[in-house]
Amino acid sequence: MKKNLAGIVVLIILGMSSCQPKSTGKPSEAVTGKSPQNETQINSFMKIENSKAVLEVNLNGGSVPDFHLKELPLNPLDWRIKDTTMPDFMGHFVCFDRWGPPSEGEKANGFIHHGEVNTVTWTSLGGPQKIDGMLTWSSGCSLPMGGLQLTRKIEMPENEPLFFVTEEIKNLNKFGRMFNIVQHVTIGPPFLDKSTLFDNNAEKGFEDKEDGSLNQEEPVLRWPEAIHNGEKVSLRQFTNPWPRVSSFVYNRNDKYGWVTASNPGKNLLLGYIWETEEYPWINFWRSMENDAPVAFGMEFGTTGLHEPFPVIAKKGKIFDRNIYDFIDANEVISKSYTAFLAKIPEDYKGVDKIEIINSEIIIREKNIPSRDIKYQFK
Repeated sequence: MKKNLAGIVVLIILGMSSCQPKSTGKPSEAVTGKSPQNETQINSFMKIENSKAVLEVNLNGGSVPDFHLKELPLNPLDWRIKDTTMPDFMGHFVCFDRWGPPSEGEKANGFIHHGEVNTVTWTSLGGPQKIDGMLTWSSGCSLPMGGLQLTRKIEMPENEPLFFVTEEIKNLNKFGRMFNIVQHVTIGPPFLDKSTLFDNNAEKGFEDKEDGSLNQEEPVLRWPEAIHNGEKVSLRQFTNPWPRVSSFVYNRNDKYGWVTASNPGKNLLLGYIWETEEYPWINFWRSMENDAPVAFGMEFGTTGLHEPFPVIAKKGKIFDRNIYDFIDANEVISKSYTAFLAKIPEDYKGVDKIEIINSEIIIREKNIPSRDIKYQFK
């Protein structure tokens, strides 16, 4: 590694293996910064940092447990599942080859909630290295039972608090199959509280009943308010545990979908943007304890029905949008997204819209005049 990158990119690898089930052993708190949830795992982290932000990836499962500004070291992705019977979900993790539970037959054969991807160790495939002004790193894994391969390239510009991700899905099977991939962005306290504002450009949605029924899209929900038990519920703020899971589609005329979480009191905004053709759905998950928000999922992906594949296959579409993808034998499918952070004032009103003009991301505030935030966009 070149000396001029030594202070920019740090590689920390403990007990790495090649796309196999996670190694056994006890994680080091000096590395994780947190008490281990599962005493049988070794945590292996890759850290990439530029002049503005720090990004951390856990090679055990491929999650992003940390993304924060250097001038404001508050990590919005500071969440980790407490249920030790589940995979070690943390921060922004990926759901692949499914979103939600397996069928009874799949469960009997070892398939788990949100897919195998969170139970295998990812392999570093190249980098980190500086290419055309970008800090670039690639990694990947294979699903032993699902027969799918996922390769991820992360690119981070030297002077912007954002990163670009391109993921390639390859079918290693000799047959085509249905699958889903959902980016499970999960925020937690202290960034998450009842004042955190959530904004997006979704068109319409529904409450996921999670009961196996085929008509869950009724009644139709419209952002940012809904009626539940005769009362108005703001979907922009997490003050009500309902709906536990809700799913929304984007307008077909919108090339890009986006979602943001902003906490003016903490002076921080987290956002994501992607092409709606690749990810037509956004799903929201709410978790409260003692009337306090403990987790909020902003989950954009290829499906909006939180059910096993037999139910997904019978339903097929909701709002005339597919609720699964299909990949042929040996086919490769590419999907991408961009994540960004911004420091915001204490009187910030939330995000009105996000535009891409002349290779810039322009984040426009719900305020007149709007205090635009601008970043170079890949």
